[in-house]
Order: sequence, then C-alpha cells, then structure tokens
Amino acid sequence: MTPGVRRDLLIGGAIVGVGLALFGFALFGDDDGFRAPRWVVATVAILFIASGALPLRGVLTTGNVLPSGPYGNAAACAILALLALGGLWMMVAVGPEGIALDLPVHLRPELEATVRGVFFYGLMGLFAAACLVASLHAFGRALPSLGHTAVVAVVAPLLGIAAWVAIEFSRDQSATATPPVLFVSFDRRFPGDDYLARTHGDEVAARQGRVGTGLWVGGSGDWVEIEAPRGFDTRNGLTLELWMRRESWVNPYLKGRSLQTLAAVDLEGEYRGRPEVRQVSLSIDVIPTRAAATAEGALAADSYRFKPSARVGEVRVAPAGNARVEPGRWTHLAIVYDRFLVDRMRLYMDGVLVARGMSFSDAPGFADIRTLRLGTGAERIGAYRGMIDEVKVFGRALGEEEIVAESAGRARRD
Repeated sequence: MTPGVRRDLLIGGAIVGVGLALFGFALFGDDDGFRAPRWVVATVAILFIASGALPLRGVLTTGNVLPSGPYGNAAACAILALLALGGLWMMVAVGPEGIALDLPVHLRPELEATVRGVFFYGLMGLFAAACLVASLHAFGRALPSLGHTAVVAVVAPLLGIAAWVAIEFSRDQSATATPPVLFVSFDRRFPGDDYLARTHGDEVAARQGRVGTGLWVGGSGDWVEIEAPRGFDTRNGLTLELWMRRESWVNPYLKGRSLQTLAAVDLEGEYRGRPEVRQVSLSIDVIPTRAAATAEGALAADSYRFKPSARVGEVRVAPAGNARVEPGRWTHLAIVYDRFLVDRMRLYMDGVLVARGMSFSDAPGFADIRTLRLGTGAERIGAYRGMIDEVKVFGRALGEEEIVAESAGRARRD
C-alpha cells in the first residue's frame, strides 16, 4: 500500500465515519439533543458521506486493499453477511416508526407515513442488498470451485430455515381468535369485576370512565392487583391494552426522567430449573424539556413531555418520534408481544403503530400469565395519577386489524 493510498484510506474513512454517526443521530437521536432541524443534520451527514466516498472509491479501484486469498475473502464474506442481517434486523425490529427524522415540508399524516416507509425501507433494503451481493461475491472468491462440503454448508441452513418458517406458520394459523384472558371494565363489580382483586393505597376509587365506571388512582403506592385465571400462557404471544386519561400532574418527587407505570402483567416462567417472574407493562415516559432540565424546581406539568412506552421482559419499546400522551384525553394504548419466528414487540397508540422492537434473548418466552397490576406500585418518583378503563389481556398476539378495531372508539375528551 503506497503512502497516497494510505492517506486516502484514513481521511476518507474518517469522513465517512463522521457522516454515518451524524446520520444515525439524525434518525434516532433524542429531541433535546438538537439545535437544528433533523433534516438539516441528515443533509450535512449525507454530504460528509459523499465527500468521504470519493477518496475511498479511488482506494478501492487502485489501492489493492480488497481481501485476497480464501481466508481473507471468507472473513469478508462473514462480515458482510452480518451487516446484511443487521440491515434486515433494522427493517423488522425498528421500522419507519423508530426514526424521528422530520420532513422539511408539511404533509398529511397518511402521506408522511408513506414517505417515511419508502425512505426507510428503500435505504435499509439497499444497504442489506448491497452487503448481501458483496458477501456472495466474496464467498465466490473464497471458494471458486464449490465442492460437496461447501454446497451442503450453504443449502442445509436454508432448508432448516424454510422448515422452521413452515412449522411456525402452521402453528400461528392454528391459533384461534380466542377471547381475552382478562377483561376488566370496572362495571360489574369494583375494582376487579368477577376476578379476585386486592387494592393498595388510599387513593383508589371508582369514577366515571370512558364507558360506565373506570378506575382512578391517585399516585405512588395506589394500585390494584388482579389475579388472572389459571391455564393461560404466552405460547402464542400476549397483548395488553387499555384506555387511560392522565391528569396534568407530575409527582413532586420527580427529578429528571422517570416512568409512570399504567399496567403490568406478571408472567411466571422457568430459568435454569427455577421459577422466574417477568413482566409485560405499559407506561408513560416523563421527560423534562430543555428548559425544565436547566431550571431548579420546575415541576409544572407543561415542563415535561409524556410519551408512551412499554417493556416486554428486559426489552424496552418506545417511539422515537413525536407521539405524546395529552392530559384530560382518553387514549388507547396496546403492547403486542408476538412470538412468530422471533420475539417481536409492537406498541400502538390510538390504533397507530408508534414503535416496535425485537429481542433474541431478553423476552419472556414461554411463561404462565399470573397477575395484572393497574397503577403505579411503590416507585416514589414514578407515579401515575389518572383514570384507567377497559383493560384487556389476551393470551395471543393481536393483529393490526384487531388493534384498530379495539381502538375504534377513538380517544375523546369528556
């Protein structure tokens, strides 16, 4: 490698690296970290990448830096294949709902969602396809004449994946549209209807709900625990949904970012021969604005942003965009834990998909549905104060159409 090639490689690689970091920040960075519109940061990032690609292109064509020999090409094949899988993982797990990039023009929500989808899937699909093609090219250079062993090594995993998909699809199709495991409307008998329920705290009351009676909880230490019927598990996933109406209030103990838990389902599984309890929960992220973060004792509710979030086991699912839970307004929230092929999570707000995630190791997996907790427990700084109504827990993953149907009574102000 000549000194000129080495120079171009270092400079071009550094510039492209800065551009990629800026582009990722524009897509996924927190709102409070921006002084300029996201699209401006994304444009600057693209200019960085384009300017750094010029010397890198010369390096690739004249610098003789491409891998040579079977081992170097095999390593390049593996790295590029992992990058392609990473791009596919981003498409499945994050999706266009996970990017917070703003647009320089105002569009209708439906058209904006379409533009975001085309941009995200086009960008990530192009990246994954390019990495896959390059990986196959490196594979061909590593093994120019495929022997029987190489053919088996390639074909056997593909057949195994196809069989796995077929088995999972058959199991998913056989799952019937069962009714909810728990449906607590607070209309039949307060607080747990026909289920065994225990109240905790001094501010747990029945008030006018979205339909009929609803549950009102006053804050930290005020919650209701409801026993689920036995015999239900998460083999076909789980869905937790509810209607909520928060008050324009923050806990006086709140300092910085905190969490208001609305509902949590306890799941009992087994880990290394011992019982283990994990949760699927719906919450509200309480995030101080930049002004509140710099002011001492700023505890007014309008100094914070209230965003929906969820947790499935150890996996957190939260929107990166501008989804907000407004006070005094009935809002429908739902978290879907889908176990088809891989453990996937989808968070909906008023029937609209606002975030999703995926995990290979930290999700609950197969577990029994045990209890439902409504309201915030003992967390001193993360207390929810407001109404909860029409809570449903399904022992399966609801589809998009079902979530839309469940939220058909669109949020309203009483």
